[in-house]
Amino acid sequence: MNVKMKSLLVAAGLLFTTMVNGQTVQQGLAQLDGDQPTKAKATMTAVVTASPTAENMYYLGYAQVRTGDLAGAKATFEKGLAAEPKQPLNSVGLATLMLADKNAQGAKAAFDKILLDTKMKNAEVMFRIAEAYTLYEHTNDPGEAVRLIDLITEKTKKPLTADMNIVKGDAYLLKNDGGPAATAYEQSILVNKTAKAYIRLGVVYLRGKNYQFTVNNYQSAYETDSSFAPYYKRMGEYYIIFNRYKQASALFRKYVDRAEATPPVLLETAKLIFLAKDYESALEFTQKAEAGGATDNDVFRMKGYSNIELGKCQDGIDNLEKMVKAGVKPYFLDNVYFAKGYQCLKQDSLAITYYEKAAPLDTNNNHNATMYNIAYGQKKYAKAVDYATKSMDWKGKKKQALTSTDWYNAAMAQYFVTAYTPREDTLGRYNQGLKADSMYAKAIGINEKFAPFHLYRARTNSYVDYTGTKWLAVPHYEKFLTVVDMAKANKDQLYESYKYLAGYHINVTKDLVKAQEYVDKAVAIKTDDPDGLKVMLNPASATPATPAPAVKTPAPKTPKK
Repeated sequence: MNVKMKSLLVAAGLLFTTMVNGQTVQQGLAQLDGDQPTKAKATMTAVVTASPTAENMYYLGYAQVRTGDLAGAKATFEKGLAAEPKQPLNSVGLATLMLADKNAQGAKAAFDKILLDTKMKNAEVMFRIAEAYTLYEHTNDPGEAVRLIDLITEKTKKPLTADMNIVKGDAYLLKNDGGPAATAYEQSILVNKTAKAYIRLGVVYLRGKNYQFTVNNYQSAYETDSSFAPYYKRMGEYYIIFNRYKQASALFRKYVDRAEATPPVLLETAKLIFLAKDYESALEFTQKAEAGGATDNDVFRMKGYSNIELGKCQDGIDNLEKMVKAGVKPYFLDNVYFAKGYQCLKQDSLAITYYEKAAPLDTNNNHNATMYNIAYGQKKYAKAVDYATKSMDWKGKKKQALTSTDWYNAAMAQYFVTAYTPREDTLGRYNQGLKADSMYAKAIGINEKFAPFHLYRARTNSYVDYTGTKWLAVPHYEKFLTVVDMAKANKDQLYESYKYLAGYHINVTKDLVKAQEYVDKAVAIKTDDPDGLKVMLNPASATPATPAPAVKTPAPKTPKK
């Protein structure tokens, strides 16, 4: 074989190897982007086994960095650097590990030296340094990342690749600069339509609450590569925004089917499904993740919340207690779930304690309304009034209209405060009754057709009229009788109203015709005339030994609300 032919064969072989390895490296990178970390590392390991070059070792180390295997990455980068000291990518990898170790100053010095040594002529080196500056929350430098990406074309005379534009977009997104980020992702799509770029662009629009453009780009990602796992995760997160929890949960399950079901991915999926309010499945995925060795302190919180939502309240409380003991940073919803758990366990006083802690911090939920219900059920009426008032204050701050029920709740609790004020404390009972009367008036001002408003306002005024001489309840009993549905009305409440109005006309107006009308209606309900209304109307017919009964306010009973 002549020398020229041998050289051509060698060159062709090298080209073939590079192409195969290049495709394989790209496959590994695609697996990383598709949330298939173990497959990605296996692919990169196979590349190194087939061709143990320093460059291939860098990509194996890069896969280890992306999957959190920092010790393995360090060993790989060092091996690559020893094999070929002049190949700069492994030095980039080692400097990237400094960023992971929160050594930003050391990493910058190392990166700057690499850029100086390569004279900014190596596009891949510049790209990977720029990307490194976007990887870690505590040591990122998005401005430097953008600067380096912009210098690639100027210094190397090479156009930006699709991935370079994505990193530029990521850097702008770290700066909360949505416009330039969107432009960078769009440039990436112009170079190469990838599901990854479409998803990134959708995220930008989601942050800007441009939901139609979000869905459009997510759909383009699906059409580009329906196997791309992050599509299903992002689309599920989108559905959560609009409370479409069932669809979100289904998408998260599809995500884990297409991503690699490693314990960390299972744990992340458990958290996503938890956010989708699929608590049964969240516990299922959490159990699988824990069985594989993946766990974190959020697991206690997630298991605590989920069990409480499923009615397994003691299990929920136990996990929340473990969370506290583990020193997990507290969150106001922890108090909400402690409260829900204890309320479920009928330990209402403990529930109130936790609701009171949560209420000032939770701007999305009116816990005062819940505390009102608990206190009212406990017959702690003064506390119930306080919670009802705070509940209305909360709604006012949220610019929500108060309803007749809001005022009625407060009025009912205040009514019982009035009723249980000792009779001897005539001024106290009077003042408490006036408060209740005012609250009923507010409820009636919103809805005058609800009969119980008028009935309890009448009863309240009976307490305010502690001498029994002013007949303050008359207009309210009269109104009650005009709005109540007679076919469905409570007979005792009708009797109470007729008896009071009969007494009024007998004792005050002396309108015996009107009085007779009310007496007849009352006696039609209670034919044995237990209160002697007939005698009150016609004293001459009474047996001498039988005194005429007084009109009494009915004893207070907590109504069903």
